[in-house]
Amino acid sequence: MVLNSQSPVPLYRQLADKIRSELDAGRYEVASRIPSEHQLAADYGIGRPTVRQATDLLVRQGRLQRRRGAGTFVCESPAAIDLFSLSGTSAALEASDLETSLELVRGPLLTAAETSATVGDGNAAKQILVERRARVSGSPVLYEQFLFDANVFPGLEQRNLENCSLSALIRDEYYLEPTAARQTFCVINAAQTETEKLEVEPGTALLRVSRELTFGQYGNALVADILCRTDRFEFTQMLYPAQQTPAVN
Repeated sequence: MVLNSQSPVPLYRQLADKIRSELDAGRYEVASRIPSEHQLAADYGIGRPTVRQATDLLVRQGRLQRRRGAGTFVCESPAAIDLFSLSGTSAALEASDLETSLELVRGPLLTAAETSATVGDGNAAKQILVERRARVSGSPVLYEQFLFDANVFPGLEQRNLENCSLSALIRDEYYLEPTAARQTFCVINAAQTETEKLEVEPGTALLRVSRELTFGQYGNALVADILCRTDRFEFTQMLYPAQQTPAVN
C-alpha cells in the first residue's frame, strides 16, 4: 500500500482519507480494532508520527476512539444530514430519518435592508427576517437566519411560518425555484450569541455557512446565515454532474 509523497496533500491526510474510506465501505465493524500504529506505518512505509496525526484527525471527527492500553477502535458513523442542497433544511431533516423538529425563533419581520440600496420608487430596500432552530432528539443542531428580499417575496412577513417548509412555500406560493447558490464555509468559536442559540459552551467550534440564493433574474433574493454543531452530526452535500447542453442542429 503506497501513499503519494509527491502530492500536495499531506501524507497524514492521505492516510486518514484511506482509513475513512475503509470505514465507510464496512471493512472494519463498529467497535472492532484497526491495525496498530506500528502496523500501519509498516504497511504504508511512513513514520509512526504521521500515522498518529492521521488517527488523531479521525478521533476528532468521531470516527475512531482510543482506549488506553488496548488500541484504536471504530466508532459508529455519525448521522449525516444533507444540509447544503437547494432542497432546503426541512427536506434535508426529513430525509435524514432522524427525530427532528424545526422551531420558529423570530419573524417573519419586515426590516430595512442592511444596505443603502433603494427600490424603484426611491424608498429604502426592505428585507424579511426569519430565524429558526433545528433540533434532533430535543438537542439543537443548527440555527438559521434568513433575509428575504421583500420585493421578490411580497407579503411573506404576514404568513404563519410555524412548521413551514420555506423552500416549498417559495415554490408553491411564489412560483420560484433557486437557479444558483453561492456558499461560503468557515469555522468559528462560539461567542455569547452562539452559545445561546445552540446551547453550547463558549469556545465550542461551530461550522458557519453563508448562503446567497438566486432565483432566475432575482440575484441574492435570499441570504442565509447557518450555524451548525458538528460534534454529533455530519453535514453533507450531494453533488451531481452538470447537465450537458444539447447540441443545436
